[in-house]
Amino acid sequence: MSRKITRVIYLLLGVVFPILVGALHTWTHFKDLTIAHVEIQLTATIDIMGTQQSLWNTWGLMSFMMGVSFIIIGLLHLVLFQKQNRHDYPSPSGWYIILLYLLGVVYAAKTFSAVPQFYGGIMGLGLALLCLVLSLKGRTETRQTLT
Repeated sequence: MSRKITRVIYLLLGVVFPILVGALHTWTHFKDLTIAHVEIQLTATIDIMGTQQSLWNTWGLMSFMMGVSFIIIGLLHLVLFQKQNRHDYPSPSGWYIILLYLLGVVYAAKTFSAVPQFYGGIMGLGLALLCLVLSLKGRTETRQTLT
């Protein structure tokens, strides 16, 4: 039963949530944020690596790439998941990557005062750690049974 639970949570944390967040972020980027009013508000420039860049270009690039990157993270986890045997626990490597991702979520939420993301990241970290432990334990028990 714990194998099935860890596989479902892996799909949620590693595949569904990143793709959903990325798709919603990219949709919002094009629907509400790439409009003339916002572009006008971001006409100021800042120095980035010795070159003056408009806030509009800098922010737009980061916003778009963030959404696309989340989608790609989810798709990569889907590939990892599909490569595994249906009866195996999710790979510890996959869990480590999810944990790094969620640590980034918590850090960004704390740094930029995003309370819902902070608590979501903490909850996700707890679930991922629990599933990592279950996966490691389940893989050890499976190996012992086979020998």
